[in-house]
Amino acid sequence: MNKIFCAGIVAVLLIMVIIGIGIGARAYFGSTGKASEVTNAGNTSATKHLSTEGADDSCVGRCDSPLDVTKPCQCNTACERYEDCCADYQYTCLGAEFSCYSQCGRAYDPADNCHCNSLCKQYDNCCGDYDAYCIIPDGTCYGRCDDPIDSNLPCQCNSACLTNGDCCPDYSDECGGSGGITPGALSALADDLWASDTSRADPSEYTINKQTQVADGNTVDKSPLPLFSFVDEAAVFSRPTFAAFINLLDNYNPNYGVDEVRTPGKEAEHVAFMDAIMATKVMTKTVNFLAGYGYVTDAADFRAKIEHAWFTLYDRSSPKDSSGFEHVFLGEYKGGSKVNGFHNWVQFYLKEKAGEINYLGYVRDDEAVNNIGANFVWNGYKKALGGFLYGSSVEFDLAMMGTCFITMPGKVCRFNLNGNPTSIQTYTIFTTMVGSAYFVV
Repeated sequence: MNKIFCAGIVAVLLIMVIIGIGIGARAYFGSTGKASEVTNAGNTSATKHLSTEGADDSCVGRCDSPLDVTKPCQCNTACERYEDCCADYQYTCLGAEFSCYSQCGRAYDPADNCHCNSLCKQYDNCCGDYDAYCIIPDGTCYGRCDDPIDSNLPCQCNSACLTNGDCCPDYSDECGGSGGITPGALSALADDLWASDTSRADPSEYTINKQTQVADGNTVDKSPLPLFSFVDEAAVFSRPTFAAFINLLDNYNPNYGVDEVRTPGKEAEHVAFMDAIMATKVMTKTVNFLAGYGYVTDAADFRAKIEHAWFTLYDRSSPKDSSGFEHVFLGEYKGGSKVNGFHNWVQFYLKEKAGEINYLGYVRDDEAVNNIGANFVWNGYKKALGGFLYGSSVEFDLAMMGTCFITMPGKVCRFNLNGNPTSIQTYTIFTTMVGSAYFVV
């Protein structure tokens, strides 16, 4: 009898614990099994959900799990490098002190590991999930165009939403749902520019040697030879836009905190570069495309927008130490160990040839569009993943990245290039200028 009585007591206690957990879980997650919408401090419009264990888009129960290609996002240390972490990775796996969950708008505190205020983009010290929690609310089509209907979200981003009347407010801007620039239109532009680009290097004019594919975060030289085995400099670099671009490369100081100095000589080289690229068919077609959608009025207006967004000097660590052009096309040193930006093949080739770059291997590549994500060290500063198109002309790169920045700044710009899915990510800084931009590899 005593054993039976004790067993009964244990069973009752277990039931009470289970009921208590269930009540607590429902109080937190709600009846749908997902976390209730969270209001972030200082930014009530930017809200996200934390998912329950087992959800494909959550790290709950998945921290440090191996790569799972069947999941839409990952939860291991490599995901930050590959930019495929689940939205709750920082909060769930690293801890609240590394997350912007419920912290958007929090005042700057130098003791914090990372930051969640409006200036963190400028100073490149945001928590890894800043975009997910502080910028991208559920009621947006950012990154969701043509996704299947999701009844857990307040609005939808596929063609059916026009019939059902439940499109997100930015459906037209993001997905081209009602007269905006569609991915198809961008694809047509990309193909037209690529075909019209008489400056870009022919595959016979360069040879790359990818060698060893390396893991994310690699610091070991696993590719003893240079990435570029051969470039026909006499043919490629004599073309007007390449020549004008190369003249700009020694006009910038890569160190954060060192203001750029613009001399009359440097300004003349800048004007010559802009004159050269604006004279190409690539830029003429880009102007016509953007004018057709009302984003620019003419070539002069387009040039002014490019000048402002890409070449205006701004403050990353001192008043005039950076610009979008320098960050993207030349690269910069951050702190004592990191390379920021650096998304151009000519700059890479020339620095590698000069012995300033040690190519360690490639992390990812997409041969269909000549896109590679290189792992390298530049004068002692490490770049875990620097992506760039190889062989492309600077006017093609600037035309496509410039179009994406003008039409959808700070967002992922999706299109096909020669029938292959491609995307460009841009970031804004000081609202109207380029913080970064690159072809996603």
